[in-house]
Amino acid sequence: MGNAMTITADTPDTLLRPQPLGLYDGPAGLLLIGPGDGAADVLRALALGSLPTQWPASAAAFAATTADDIDAALAALGDDRESVIGRLVLAPTPEHLDAAQLAAAGNPSLAVVVAAAAYASGLSDAPPSADGVDGEFAVLALTVRAARALEFKDSRGALRLLRDAVPHAETVGPALHARVLGMLAEHVHHSQGPSEAALDLYDRAIALLTPTELDELRAGMQLERGLVAHQMADGQRFRLVEASRSYQSALMVLSEERHPERFALANMNNAIAILAMPMTQASDQVRLGVAVQSLRAALRVYRPETHAYEWSSSQMNLANALQYLPSKHREENLQEAVELYEEVLAFRSPRSDPMGYARVLANQANALAHLAVFDHAEAKYREARELFERSGDLDAVEVIDRQIEQIDEQRGTAR
Repeated sequence: MGNAMTITADTPDTLLRPQPLGLYDGPAGLLLIGPGDGAADVLRALALGSLPTQWPASAAAFAATTADDIDAALAALGDDRESVIGRLVLAPTPEHLDAAQLAAAGNPSLAVVVAAAAYASGLSDAPPSADGVDGEFAVLALTVRAARALEFKDSRGALRLLRDAVPHAETVGPALHARVLGMLAEHVHHSQGPSEAALDLYDRAIALLTPTELDELRAGMQLERGLVAHQMADGQRFRLVEASRSYQSALMVLSEERHPERFALANMNNAIAILAMPMTQASDQVRLGVAVQSLRAALRVYRPETHAYEWSSSQMNLANALQYLPSKHREENLQEAVELYEEVLAFRSPRSDPMGYARVLANQANALAHLAVFDHAEAKYREARELFERSGDLDAVEVIDRQIEQIDEQRGTAR
């Protein structure tokens, strides 16, 4: 082992295809697998989205990198051409760049990987060119150039480059094809807004991934698809149901332990979609219970110190849902809602956010009124009313006045 290269530019081209370029994020997405026993079979399996239970020796560095063990990956590299380029990917230095450029001399495909690795590490300002290459190497060059276009605010250029990458990815296999469609869907969503075009791209990518073993990649796309459908809903029940189904499909794979951020996001948005649905069917009451459980799951990850906005949103939605959740323990649910609102109030300020503070007060007063704690409820309503009045929200003032009148009527009935 070591850094000395034992091949020359006129070494016969034994590069195996298709290489797993772009199938993983990070360094693994730039590593090559050299020839050796079982290497061709592994490459074919990876292109089809199958993960090997055992890796051949020539793929040891790649396997270690997918497990985030860079030290082991570096130790597995040899002096062959693929290893010399892999050393640049895993430990980018000017010396490793010089060695990798020599290893790639005369081979446009290898030159793309070297240029991409140098560009990703900051050793070069020039992204790879897609001229003279095809398949996974063209995809690598085009996607790197698309990312660069986005850095320079060239959204149209990025869109064109990603579209050009799709037919190249299709020739490689369903795994890379799906990844590129997912990149394109994400770009269409963020640059043009939620649309049927973005949904269609995600649907095509998810369909390609369904028969594969790339469950986490598919779950990530289902989560993103749910966000697109959710943003398109505008109160439409079928879109909200569509979004909820996508979130729940993602949650069949995403776990609190391994994917806490995406797990919490899918749960929070699933609950928000359910709570936005009109409650017109008997099954809606069951969905309300699902929303409550989803919010509790999200709040195991979201804390006010680490995710202030997400925590506050989940906490408020949980408290609101508990007020209307059909249950034999209605009084307990209402008491929990009061406490949840109180926790939110502790992290909000009537000075910096008078409207937000007032809304929490009004919701808390509503829960207290349901508990027949009328004096406390009225005090909360009046505090919220004052803040709404100062902010000029006369509609909210009118609503609170009606609530206070109802409290007076209930007191009279009780007497």
